[in-house]
Amino acid sequence: MRKLKVKGSPSTGISPNLLLLFALVFIACSCHSPIKERGLAGESFGKIIYDTYVINRDSTDSWGDECLAGFKRKGMVDYLFNKVYKGEIIPTDYFTGEKIELNQLKTMETEGQFSRKNISKIQFEEQWVWDNEKSELAKRILSMTIAYEVYDHAGKSRGQKPIFKLIFRKI
Repeated sequence: MRKLKVKGSPSTGISPNLLLLFALVFIACSCHSPIKERGLAGESFGKIIYDTYVINRDSTDSWGDECLAGFKRKGMVDYLFNKVYKGEIIPTDYFTGEKIELNQLKTMETEGQFSRKNISKIQFEEQWVWDNEKSELAKRILSMTIAYEVYDHAGKSRGQKPIFKLIFRKI
């Protein structure tokens, strides 16, 4: 059996031009997947914003109790505040988008403008992507807003007021 001689690298027998072509095709294919560059591979469905109550606001709602039974609200709230006070996560004003200074946040908390035990809602902004490799929906949190319950003089809830927004990434 005789070997065919091909110009190019003596060890591989592959033409340098062919190697260059493979490299260009590889680079071009990898550049057309911005989702994959962010660690998610698949079809992006954009972003969604929704609210989640992290406490059961109705003491007669047994389903609400069951839904939150495995959730450690106090642990999560304390964890986030510790990260914020250590400067590891930057809190921003929900309405203006400006950075909230840590001393301002500490003052708001110590003077009773809000109480961690009244934090009742988190608003999530997420990117939803269908992961083709795993055949499942992948959710990436872009930001979360922490809000507390506001009450009137009679003790009736008037709704929630945001304390801060934590922005993790932008798309």
